[in-house]
Amino acid sequence: MSGTPPLSLERSTFKVTGMTCAACAARIEKSLGRMDGIDGVAVNLAMERMSVAFDRQKVGIPQIGEKVRQLGYGMQPIGKEEGGNGRDGDEERNRLRNRFLLSALFTLPLLWTMFGHWSFTSGVWMPELFMDPWFQFAMAAPVQFWLGMQFYVGAYRALRGRTANMDVLIALSTSVAFFYSHYLTVTTASGHGAMHGTTGHEGHVPLYYETSAMIITIVHLGKWLEALAKKRTLTAIRRLHELQAKTVTLQTASGENQVPLEQVKAGDTVLIRPGEKIPVDGRVIAGSSIIDEAAVTGETAPADKRAGDLVIAGTINKTGALRVYAMAVGDQSTVAKMVRLLEEAQSSKPSIQRVADRIASVFVPVIVALAAATFAYWWYLAESADESMALLRAISVLVIACPCAIGLATPTSVLVGTGRAAQQGILFKEGRHLEQMHRIDTVILDKTGTITDGKPKLIELSTGSGTREDLLRMAAAAEWSSEHPLSQAIVAAAVREGLDVPQATLFEAIPGYGVKALADGREIYVGTRQLLQQQGIAALEDPERIGKLEAKRMSVLFAAIDGRYAGFLALQDSIPQTSKEAVKRLGRLGLDVIMMTGDNERTAKAIAAEMGIRQVYANVLPEGKVAIVRKLQQSGRKVAMVGDGLNDAAALGAADIGIAVGSGTDMAIEAADVTLLKRNLTGVAESVRIGRKTIANIRQNLLFALIYNVLAIPFAATGVLEPWMAGTAMTLSSISVVCNALRLHRAI
Repeated sequence: MSGTPPLSLERSTFKVTGMTCAACAARIEKSLGRMDGIDGVAVNLAMERMSVAFDRQKVGIPQIGEKVRQLGYGMQPIGKEEGGNGRDGDEERNRLRNRFLLSALFTLPLLWTMFGHWSFTSGVWMPELFMDPWFQFAMAAPVQFWLGMQFYVGAYRALRGRTANMDVLIALSTSVAFFYSHYLTVTTASGHGAMHGTTGHEGHVPLYYETSAMIITIVHLGKWLEALAKKRTLTAIRRLHELQAKTVTLQTASGENQVPLEQVKAGDTVLIRPGEKIPVDGRVIAGSSIIDEAAVTGETAPADKRAGDLVIAGTINKTGALRVYAMAVGDQSTVAKMVRLLEEAQSSKPSIQRVADRIASVFVPVIVALAAATFAYWWYLAESADESMALLRAISVLVIACPCAIGLATPTSVLVGTGRAAQQGILFKEGRHLEQMHRIDTVILDKTGTITDGKPKLIELSTGSGTREDLLRMAAAAEWSSEHPLSQAIVAAAVREGLDVPQATLFEAIPGYGVKALADGREIYVGTRQLLQQQGIAALEDPERIGKLEAKRMSVLFAAIDGRYAGFLALQDSIPQTSKEAVKRLGRLGLDVIMMTGDNERTAKAIAAEMGIRQVYANVLPEGKVAIVRKLQQSGRKVAMVGDGLNDAAALGAADIGIAVGSGTDMAIEAADVTLLKRNLTGVAESVRIGRKTIANIRQNLLFALIYNVLAIPFAATGVLEPWMAGTAMTLSSISVVCNALRLHRAI
């Protein structure tokens, strides 16, 4: 990275209309990338999306939009209701369907005349009207200039911008066939061109109106089928949008009020009845219920929630009424972040796609040159020189070599891969992280909340001075704002015991050590023994007693109030069977697994032994975690760091791939490249598998698209493929790429 990005740098996503192939996407990226103030542009052809990182002090959205319009495309912001590509997508698919049906209606009579070009059909009956040149002209003209007008407009805009795209190839090839046929029609009608066709029915000039009409009709069919296929790739985003509640029952001093979600603020209390979606991330302060979290986390087993537990926006309240203290609302809620992450991932590009874009950007000019060479050869150099033959073969070359499949090869696979991952509670921040995942050979696991269940319980509490209740309520006050699982367990214990937990007026997280807070006018420290030692406070406990607790896999936190030792809290977190299975799966995938924790060595080794992990780093501070990651990278390892806390954020950022587990801290999620929405380590192995499957699928698509384009051109140039066959093959190549990407729905 070349320095710190400006604070005014922001990223926005827009819908771009009018793109037809990879050359369009490459052209927009290249032109916008030259504008002052734009830091990065990624255009996704499959989603018709453009993600732009820009410095708002140098360039604004109106200037970006104007530049896109100058290039010949449309641009509009994506609203929340459009994010899933729902209603707008259906309207576009209906438009494509109607365009194809109308085009087919005019083209069907011309199909009959196609047999007139083949000598073996000389005995087949042909309606005389269908063979009339002016009737053919009347059928082909609406297809060419009404239903095909979009290709002329697109070609004009592309050429005006000194580039070429699929529209240029379609407009050029169909215009040549149409106007050549029109020339023969006019000359025949004037009596100068009447002849007995050697390749047509006797007495009729071999015209090629059906060639131009068929090409346009087949392209419309291909676009419609692509849109239908791509609809499935967007289901993940659409489902996430559907999880967001529209209204909320807000509980205030005056009673209950039904308000729009936008009016709810952090700190409000909301009432959630059975059957309702949970609208905010928050903590249950009253009531108990069964919560269905499958749609958000992918966890099929329902969760039992009661006072003190956290709930996630987008999940479904099943059985009881809950009063929830709102902690994250609107754009800060889990489901809103999921939508944002998924849309950004599906709009970004892995490096393999940029190679394909460079190929596509030069493909069209090369194909036009090859078509011209084909025409010249068959007209001037071939022994059986014939202008009709030369024309048809040049048209075939133009049509069959459209780089549509190359442009769709990567984004459709990324769409499906990231979409299926999201349905399993795995969110990739960018498409390139999907590509990097398959290179990982070493996985570092944090302990608390990553390997362990993330739901520790307070097992033992010992006071050094004061009462048990006072120690617990003051420790809960200090830990209330912390998102660490041990902190949440202390808070939950205090809430369940009905203690009056005071609100902290000062809170500070001390990474690697614990927390500091001020509540009820008292200064509180809760954390490691070293935290108290730094304040000159001795933890007056029997080391042997603490050692026995740690040997039983307990984490011991020490507390001090107003400069005096107050006691300790021992918490134990269970190790789920899924963590043990995940470590085995990672091993089967050929990955080395390391455990790294800030906890004491005795507890760390006990857990590692139970997990079957041989390499352990204990008592590691945040900067030490980064140093270990860097050391492994310097030895040639590709490292994935898995964690959930503030202590892990720096290491997550330093690793080749950072993976945040569960509803971890905002800083951890921001630093990570992948977020696992459920505290289940099997998601790590699954994300590696998804990355490998998706990259394999992308390579299959690109290989097929490139081989197809290279191998098909000689068949078109030598006349093996008629123009309409070339158009069909070109369409089928794009559809086959999309369908191959859709195979990931079953493979992942």
